Amino acid sequence: MNRKTKGALAVGAGAILLLGGFGSYALWSDSEDIAGGNITTGDFGLDCGTGGAWTDISSTMIGGNAVDPATDLMVPGDVWKYAGDCTVTATGKNMKATLGVNLGTGNVPSSNFVVTTTANGTDTTTTPISVTNGQQIPVTATVEFKASTPNTVDTNTQVGVSNMKIALNQVRP
Repeated sequence: MNRKTKGALAVGAGAILLLGGFGSYALWSDSEDIAGGNITTGDFGLDCGTGGAWTDISSTMIGGNAVDPATDLMVPGDVWKYAGDCTVTATGKNMKATLGVNLGTGNVPSSNFVVTTTANGTDTTTTPISVTNGQQIPVTATVEFKASTPNTVDTNTQVGVSNMKIALNQVRP
């Protein structure tokens, strides 16, 4: 073998040795477990039960104030109110929430109907309220059929209250 070939083989063998040991070259390192165990998430929810009821709170009534939206018919001048209690579940650090009542889009047929909602006495159509875990909140939704509705406008019209939702939404403090 000539000198150049021997030199090339030596360089090649050195390169192979270096590459072969590529994964073993490292600076010192260490790892250690940290204290704490598992991280567990909080809980969030709302339970409004089935105890809510509709009543007629119109200034004048005939036939009592109990209302069944499925069978009773609303006329201009009527004001009906849903009232119920909801219990909040909101556990965890940095937990706050707001509560609102929503009849849903398209459920109020015209400007002859006014819908307002309150939670814990606060008008939730404009002002959200804060809640805490285990808090029981009185919630109301009021539907007014304006007495000023002319002629036979909005006869045989439905205001969809069967899809009414009470919504709990987490917010950052």
